[in-house]
Amino acid sequence: MLSIHEHATLEDASNELLEFTLEPSNWMMAQPASQAPSLVPGQDVQYQRRVGPLRIYTVVEVGPLLEVFLRIAFRAPGLTPVKAADHLETFLKRRLPLTPNSEWQVEVDERRWIHFVRRYTAPRLQA
Repeated sequence: MLSIHEHATLEDASNELLEFTLEPSNWMMAQPASQAPSLVPGQDVQYQRRVGPLRIYTVVEVGPLLEVFLRIAFRAPGLTPVKAADHLETFLKRRLPLTPNSEWQVEVDERRWIHFVRRYTAPRLQA
């Protein structure tokens, strides 16, 4: 069994994980709607990092119509969506700083992963 890379700070984890995740060769096909998001984080430890008790999962998902989404999920004992949002801001600060009115979908699955999802690329242009 492979182990999850550990880091001292969220910023260190962000630098390494986002560099890997945002590389287009590491993008993944989106999970079918019938598959719960909770099944995603356990699949591949390359997309995960740990900072103390906090586990972080990121992936860029490509849908069937070539829509591209960034998914970042956090899990830790006692973690709330509000605290996870603070972690998200810190995690993205250097590479993709949050801007006012940026919209993220938030999901909490049955395994208590808190997922933040947003479109990563603009929609395709239609002529």
